[in-house]
Amino acid sequence: MNRSRVHLLVVAASLVVAPLAGSPGTSLAAPAMAPSSRPRPVAAVPCDPLPGSAPQILPRALDSVGLNFTNDMLEPGDSASIDVCALVDTLGIVREARVARGGTPYDSAAVDAVRWWWFRPAQRDGHAVPARVAIHVVARPPRDADPLTPDVFAMAFAAEAEGNTGDAIDAWTGALARHGAHPAVGNEWIIRERIARLAVSMREPPVIPLNLVGKARGAHNQMLRDISRATNADLADQLDDVLKAVPWYSDAYRWRASARAASGQIAGAVRDVLCYRLVARDSLGRAVADRALTALVKGDTLAALSMLKY
Repeated sequence: MNRSRVHLLVVAASLVVAPLAGSPGTSLAAPAMAPSSRPRPVAAVPCDPLPGSAPQILPRALDSVGLNFTNDMLEPGDSASIDVCALVDTLGIVREARVARGGTPYDSAAVDAVRWWWFRPAQRDGHAVPARVAIHVVARPPRDADPLTPDVFAMAFAAEAEGNTGDAIDAWTGALARHGAHPAVGNEWIIRERIARLAVSMREPPVIPLNLVGKARGAHNQMLRDISRATNADLADQLDDVLKAVPWYSDAYRWRASARAASGQIAGAVRDVLCYRLVARDSLGRAVADRALTALVKGDTLAALSMLKY
């Protein structure tokens, strides 16, 4: 994520939001099904308001993410528009998302992207309120991009369908490694979410190699000694290397969230805390994540750091 500024748009998507008041859900929506390259008719579903008065201040997107395109999606190469109805809570986190108007090859990818956008929440009478928003996503597959080789998306979906959790985690980790290196992989966060959900479904989580544990703990130890912005930005990068290899490592997400918060990367810190919450195997960890999210959104970085760093 670019540290110097918060992106309002990404190449793969553009947005139009129409706020509607309501109440938030309690967790991220379950992963969407594997995307299909065959367009299917989807009836228009209105993004109906929830009970309550409309907010006076509209929600505004603070940070967005791109789309993932499977090899099948790259073949036609045509742009398409999808309307996604999202429920944004008082922290600006998308708690639910569904297609309101689609029927394109990219419907699932659009929903997966919107679920990881971050918003300034709606305001009513000076207070943050939940709202449903209609988001217009324009999917633009990268032109002339080479297919993913091997086809890690297809491998991951197939392994999930067959119930091969370990193979699915390996394939999704391979897809994550291509984020930033292949133009078809624009959404690292839905990949991390799938891996997290698979990992916590296992009786014993996948092994974390000792060298990566040492690297993460070394970064954490330096973080405890040095609170400077520049140092923490470097430490976040070091932890990113760890989390590309072992994206189910809960402590590394917590520590990277702390490093990102200390270096001003608030959107990244929020998403890291959400991932930490997904992989946390105890209620205490999830409670810490909830409190840290609230502190980050309120701008209380010191409180967030005290919860995440130790």
